[in-house]
Amino acid sequence: MKAVIVGGGKVGNLLCEELSASYDEVTIIETNEKLVNKIIELYDIQGITGNGANYNVLEEADAGLSDMFIAVTTSDEINIISCITAKQMGAKYTIARIRNPEYTKTKEFLKKSLGIDLMLNPEYEAAKLINSMLKYPSANKIETFGENKVKMIEAIIKEGSLLKDVPLIDSKEIIDFPAVVCLVERKGEVIVPRGDYIFRVGDKVHITASEEHLKKFYKLLGDKENINKKISSTLIIGAGKLSHYLIGLLQESNMYIKNIEIDENKARFISQEYPDIDVILADGSDREVLIEEGIETFDSCIALTGFDEENIIISLYANKLGIKKSIAKINRNSLTQIAEDIGLYSFITPKRIVGDIIAKHSKSQQCSKVPAIENIYRIANNQVELIEFKINSTSKIINTPLKNLKINSNSLIAFIIRGDNLIFPNGDDCIMDKDNVVIVSYDQNIKDIDDILDKGVF
Repeated sequence: MKAVIVGGGKVGNLLCEELSASYDEVTIIETNEKLVNKIIELYDIQGITGNGANYNVLEEADAGLSDMFIAVTTSDEINIISCITAKQMGAKYTIARIRNPEYTKTKEFLKKSLGIDLMLNPEYEAAKLINSMLKYPSANKIETFGENKVKMIEAIIKEGSLLKDVPLIDSKEIIDFPAVVCLVERKGEVIVPRGDYIFRVGDKVHITASEEHLKKFYKLLGDKENINKKISSTLIIGAGKLSHYLIGLLQESNMYIKNIEIDENKARFISQEYPDIDVILADGSDREVLIEEGIETFDSCIALTGFDEENIIISLYANKLGIKKSIAKINRNSLTQIAEDIGLYSFITPKRIVGDIIAKHSKSQQCSKVPAIENIYRIANNQVELIEFKINSTSKIINTPLKNLKINSNSLIAFIIRGDNLIFPNGDDCIMDKDNVVIVSYDQNIKDIDDILDKGVF
């Protein structure tokens, strides 16, 4: 399979790394020759120096033969034109990154009329994620499966957690409801937990359960004070595009919002767009300003300035004040692990979000010839996939108790959807024809449900 990427910035670089491992041929198009040379040396792919909106450049890259064409330059117009041209040349699936709010408002029209398969806005996608995080303040991330029947959350084991130092095999007495611990991240290491896994403070645990039972899980995390409290107010530091989208989403839930911005033009724009919120022209990284504006009275604090270090410090300060939920925007991937090491777990990286979404669609397109695959979700920096399969009668795994299946050590079955029933399986459960099954796969290339088997069925 062939992929063409236009734009060699941070997102383009991430995509080159991702797609070079899964596509037979990858070509990067970028106007900066030095950047092209650097990328092709790093990932052993093809590179062309030129404008991705130029027909001759696209022809040189064989864009018309691409299975996946992705335009992620800093220019919305170049991305749109590149995708339209590539589609007309024969590209099978096109993705354009857009950032202008005007294009975002009309993206469905643009998709239908111009033939672009997917249009992504980094700031808008980040705003949606933050909005979701505020709805589940005890969770860092949330994924939804099976038409909203089940959710998977990422949560931190804290010092006061009832699960601290408890082996997974013994945790059933504490987690006394249907749920599956799918995977754990510990200081950058990904663990597919088995019975001998022991919950440790700081572990990022990914667990699947119904929404009703997730509320019970929150109580086990060591944050009992905030567990049942709804986020009803937020202080947003910074008034860029991300803040613009986020405020629009938060207003739908009648949340009280205050925005602090040091740039007069940005502050005026937000004030004009959203006259019902309080906009303060001041330095949101100044402690005195934060105290004066009553930071400690807010349920949440969202740091969205243009400086990663400021966002991290503001969020840590909000945590120290006991605010229920603080979230920082961190653009540099190199700082995310440092943030976690110093105790900041709730953060978003817009470019990483877009990279993950594109990678997920890319994987879905690669597997599109396999009708059994319904959905693919990627977590833990794309190291882990959650794949939803539709089971058919030819599968080797049906009608066999799970305890008798030899499932490889890097896979586990998260849950089964059978009609309207949600099943968190134990060893005695069987997978049946027409079930939907979600499996967790670490460091593998799973394209069929039978790929999770080790050396046979029994």
